[in-house]
Amino acid sequence: QATASPAPASSPVPGRRCADPADECVLDTVAAVLAVKHLGDAKSRLVATMSDEQATDLLSTTQRERLRADPGALVLAMLTDTVDTLHRAGVRDVVVVTPDDRVRARAQHLSAHVVDEPGDVAGGLNAAYALGAATARTLWPAHRWVLMVQADLPAAEPSSLREIIDSAAGRGESMVTDRAGTGTSLLIRPTSSGELPHFGPDSAVAHRLAGVVELDPAHLRWPDIRTDVDTVSDLVAALRLGVG
Repeated sequence: QATASPAPASSPVPGRRCADPADECVLDTVAAVLAVKHLGDAKSRLVATMSDEQATDLLSTTQRERLRADPGALVLAMLTDTVDTLHRAGVRDVVVVTPDDRVRARAQHLSAHVVDEPGDVAGGLNAAYALGAATARTLWPAHRWVLMVQADLPAAEPSSLREIIDSAAGRGESMVTDRAGTGTSLLIRPTSSGELPHFGPDSAVAHRLAGVVELDPAHLRWPDIRTDVDTVSDLVAALRLGVG
């Protein structure tokens, strides 16, 4: 009886579990894109809640003063955590889109490819993600997937990212929503897609209407990936999960 020939070593097998970053799986065909705005505009909602009871209970006066004085330092720390987690998960190729010099320097230190975001680009965050995705297509034409991920996921774990990427492989364009279920923590789509994503307020609804599959709609998995940090409540949740 004839048997099917095994897949070539260079061909990822969509059904294969990405249990180990060294495995031959869909991880080998993924590039990640992160977008970080100018640090002068960073985390205004977080700074505005620094006097909340949760903040005073969790953070010392010195820590709160430092956050108020330079919220960009927290943004850089969370970017570091997020890119490090991507690398440890096995996603080696990362693009960071930013107009900020400090972000650019940190991203380069993290071995990410940096794209300067034009100051007059229309579309804001979504245009930045699209620019990063186009850059990834040019740099790594053999890759089949682009992972658009929020840059403020300090509690993210490599195992969760591998599970998410593996789950998305057979479903096409997919997303994981944030803790509230209204925002989008990450979006994975074929590299051939050139449409703007729909990050921003109520992005989960916008992505669903665009046909994006929601992974784990019951919110039973991946709390670390769902916890992007915009407010003190988010920061508390991330710290309780454990951060980088």
